[in-house]
Amino acid sequence: MKRIAMLLAFFVLGLNFLIAQTVQITGTVTSAEDGQPLPGANIVVKGTTVGTTTDYQGKYTLTVPAGSETLVFSFVGMETQEVAISGRTVIDAALKAGATALDEVVVTALGKPHLLILVQLQL
Repeated sequence: MKRIAMLLAFFVLGLNFLIAQTVQITGTVTSAEDGQPLPGANIVVKGTTVGTTTDYQGKYTLTVPAGSETLVFSFVGMETQEVAISGRTVIDAALKAGATALDEVVVTALGKPHLLILVQLQL
């Protein structure tokens, strides 16, 4: 019985050590032009696959590994922004509109009962 209690104690201490190796970061992503929230913006820890997206109010919560240095914010039609974490737990970002040109747009109509329009963008 004493061995089981000792084993359980080591397990709990080890689990606590693993949990302590992450940091929770929250914030809001907005448009720099009008300050409106950007729902569906992407936030990723640079160099990893750890990431999340913003909710309909532009807010996010992300659990990052300890020692992570940079967050990358991106949204369609906006410039990607990199922000240093620097020990902060609240990081807000304001993304600027990006200027991208389309090389070609192809519009195709398919189907007999309905008119279905497919748009293919090639960047």
